[in-house]
Amino acid sequence: MNNKTLGIIYAVSSAISFGFVPVFAVIAYNAGTNAVTVLFFRFLIASLVLAGVLRWRKVELKVSRKLFCRLAYLGIAGYAVTCITLFVSYSYISTGLAMTLHFIYPAVVAVLSFFIFKEKMSVSKIFALAVSIIGVYMLAGGMGSSVNLKGVALALASGILYSLYTIEIGKEELMAMDGLLLTFYVSFFSAVSILIFGALTRNLIFVPKLHAVLGILSLALVCTVLGILAYNKSIQMIGPTYAAVFSTVAPITSVIMGIIVFNESLSLRSAIGSIMVISSVLIFSYNKNDNTQENKASDISQNLE
Repeated sequence: MNNKTLGIIYAVSSAISFGFVPVFAVIAYNAGTNAVTVLFFRFLIASLVLAGVLRWRKVELKVSRKLFCRLAYLGIAGYAVTCITLFVSYSYISTGLAMTLHFIYPAVVAVLSFFIFKEKMSVSKIFALAVSIIGVYMLAGGMGSSVNLKGVALALASGILYSLYTIEIGKEELMAMDGLLLTFYVSFFSAVSILIFGALTRNLIFVPKLHAVLGILSLALVCTVLGILAYNKSIQMIGPTYAAVFSTVAPITSVIMGIIVFNESLSLRSAIGSIMVISSVLIFSYNKNDNTQENKASDISQNLE
């Protein structure tokens, strides 16, 4: 199996795990907790589990001061603030609209890569991005709620911050890091920053109920440890643009789980959106003439193995 195929598998696996976030979050919310508390314990548990695995593998946790600062930026601005801004935006606009605005990040990654890394924007890539964005918009469902500019700004900020995280992970020094070590630092700094945010805003609610514990544990292990690790590995193998686009499979997983767990019906709009997202993935995977940053990422990955 070549690196590109394996990178795609990692990206899709990551997207599927992230698609379970609403299910596990609702389980925890129904037990009486809130978003900030769930996010804090999600990243805290993930970082503790990863620290144990790294110690068992005898991987050195110490990194250079410069790299430490970059990892702090990734965990705080790239992941923690992304999650907080997205969840807070739900208080001002519909979750469907917030989701749509957040999933602009594949397009932002492609545009920023074009300007920063001078990637070529082939016609097929532009078309795939357009199809992906429209598909996610279709998946988001009805947009009937009134639009609040503060909510729109927060949701857009979450997408832009996540695109910056994706691009930063794609840089050579971070690509050379052990995937588990990278995921540990992202989780650790996310936990610390959300703890501070929760303490300052008094939004930390400790609910020792079984459903809350199970929901948070599932979020930490499935959606964080496995999800972030797979996403980081996909970026290392296929580059930030491909990884970002393949990650739009996450809404499809959420739709399917909504049907299975919450008995939600699949509307024609959602079905069309799912088909469009899958189509965009296929277009990207069959783009044979791409000599952009994705190929460079694959070459670097091969040299590291």
